[in-house]
Amino acid sequence: MPNYYDIDTILAEEELLTVKPKFAFAYLSHLDPDTHHRNSMMSRKRPRADETNGDKGSSRSSSANHNHRLPEGTKIKMPLWAVDRWAMLNFVKIPVLPKHYRQKMKERLEADAVHMNLSAKSDHYFLAGILITNLLLRTVHVHKRNASSRSSSRAAADAEAVAMEQLAYDARSLQQSLLTAMMGDRLCRNFDWTLSALDAMEDDVSDWIGRLSVLERHMFERGVEASGAVKTWREYGCSRMGVSLAVVKGRSMGGGKRGSVTPSSSGSGVLGGGGEKQRVVTPNL
Repeated sequence: MPNYYDIDTILAEEELLTVKPKFAFAYLSHLDPDTHHRNSMMSRKRPRADETNGDKGSSRSSSANHNHRLPEGTKIKMPLWAVDRWAMLNFVKIPVLPKHYRQKMKERLEADAVHMNLSAKSDHYFLAGILITNLLLRTVHVHKRNASSRSSSRAAADAEAVAMEQLAYDARSLQQSLLTAMMGDRLCRNFDWTLSALDAMEDDVSDWIGRLSVLERHMFERGVEASGAVKTWREYGCSRMGVSLAVVKGRSMGGGKRGSVTPSSSGSGVLGGGGEKQRVVTPNL
């Protein structure tokens, strides 16, 4: 399950999914503006017809009921966090993935992932995609677990089973596409740009950063920090550095040594000038 307190996860769960209710929902017509407008127009016409027949009370209650009804099979868009529970309860079905996760987009990523501007599609492209695949796979698992307890016709059961198999295939395909795009040439190019970001004489990296999703920008920032630390170590690494006791014990237990560890006299100390020694290390550059 996603971390409830993670800001990036909260924002990624705002990704809109297209769903269809499997039965009519009362008082949810506002989720579909077209349905709400159509029901409002119909409710205005009904009282006039009922008034001529002298049935005012029942007409008001029935029109109010119908006015807020969301019909079965209506296409509506809902955020991922709202769809999750309904999908687990088998209240809705997910007919299609968002446009930027469909086959055409996967083919573009496979052809040239480096030059794709993913931030224009979704700031949390990879994280939202992972959450969607998890939702689809959990939906298929719950459906298979409860399939035997449902009483339905053979044809309807077979059709639903085929739909679940297609849903599982789409989820695995999207999962593979996201993994390939995130860990392939795009990741290598991202780390290459972290080296250029340290030198003011190199190319401007703002254009590259503008194409990245939030997850990739976090990786870029960590790469810049690591590159800066390596650069600092190379500049000042020739001087003698004190070794912590934990490192000394770990190397003595492991038996392997990296760099030369030599004892050095501390000279006369303030507490009587004893022969205390300090271990120092010179890194191998």
